[in-house]
Amino acid sequence: MKKIGILSLFSLLLMSCVVVRPGEAGMKQKLGKLDKKVYSQGTVWFNPFTSKVVKESIQTNNLELLLNLPSKEGLSVASEISILYRLEKDKVPFILEELGPNYPNVITSVFRSASADVCSQFFAKDMHSGRRADIEEAIQVKMAENLKENGIIIEAVLMKSIQ
Repeated sequence: MKKIGILSLFSLLLMSCVVVRPGEAGMKQKLGKLDKKVYSQGTVWFNPFTSKVVKESIQTNNLELLLNLPSKEGLSVASEISILYRLEKDKVPFILEELGPNYPNVITSVFRSASADVCSQFFAKDMHSGRRADIEEAIQVKMAENLKENGIIIEAVLMKSIQ
């Protein structure tokens, strides 16, 4: 009987910790409310009956999109684009509370708007030539204006395929 009690206590201790790996941020969620304290890599102890630990990646992530971009002359240019982004560690609770776990959808929406605004100022031939870097940078700056206050950092916008 004593062994069962010790085994039960040991299993309860194991259930009440979680490991936050490098490149992740962890927050305790107690009774549905996210704690503002962000844990970086290491062990986090919590009460398994009332809490859980929500983990989110703070590493650079790649979001790939296929879409048609408008050009200055009114053509529709098919393109494959990668957006490299990461989350600010201290703003992860805000991101999850305000934008939700599907925050990549917000990034996609901001990108569609920014890319349409920027690409409509350039000719289709500019997207194939040396002006591609200018277009990528302009889209990145426009996206950063909208997403920086939300804790999402746009590291690069890469136009990989233009047709």
